Amino acid sequence: MKQVEGGLLKDLYDLLEEEIFQYHLLVEELKKESGHLRRGSTDSLTESLHSLEIHAAAIRKVHESIQKTVGKALAFLSPGEGERNLSRLLAVLPPEDAGRIKSYQKALEQMKIWMARVNERNKTYIQESLNYWKDLVSLLTEPLAESPVYAQNGKKSVSGSLPCTLNRKV
Repeated sequence: MKQVEGGLLKDLYDLLEEEIFQYHLLVEELKKESGHLRRGSTDSLTESLHSLEIHAAAIRKVHESIQKTVGKALAFLSPGEGERNLSRLLAVLPPEDAGRIKSYQKALEQMKIWMARVNERNKTYIQESLNYWKDLVSLLTEPLAESPVYAQNGKKSVSGSLPCTLNRKV
């Protein structure tokens, strides 16, 4: 088996580490966003959303670089073959290199799961807040025809007679 050109695997490892780092930053920013949502800090929330966009763009850029590096490594190891993706590279690499890349993939999957959980928690909070405000506004714009608690003019008429246990007549 050919040995991969000296720096290609090192470059790939560096790019995978960078991708994991960027995902970590993205998750941390999502956590900050969660705090900004609960405090109602719109300026901080806007800054956080901008930071999320920056981290997402950095992840896309690193991911593209990973794909290019994988393509170069596959072109060196198995020229002329079709697919140029990470799973194909894993099949042609020595077991120790493939294992290292798989550990990076596992770390990435864990970061993505963590990110999805935090993001889902934020979405749930936003949805609950929107429902609360919707209910509050509907009370103001569409008042109830008859209040179930207070009677008009402060008098409540009792329909029917009192139950026999409450009838105080002797």
